[in-house]
Amino acid sequence: MVMTIHYCAKCGSAEICRNSHSGGHACYQCKTCGYHARFVPAAVAKAAQCAQVEALLVERNSQRSIARVTGVAQMTIAKRLK
Repeated sequence: MVMTIHYCAKCGSAEICRNSHSGGHACYQCKTCGYHARFVPAAVAKAAQCAQVEALLVERNSQRSIARVTGVAQMTIAKRLK
């Protein structure tokens, strides 16, 4: 069984409990600060990051500047070029 630990985006606490549903996804509430949010799966964030890298490559930015802006490793960007 794979367990994922969510952290509060506002205070960084791991004291999070499932609270409700919104749009078919579970919402969570932080027990420490009361922040209420829906966590976005990592695959969605990764796809958005890859799309940003692709757009910057089309604009002919350097690999180093793309790595600095997006936080993606230079080797990953080099693999995307091939």
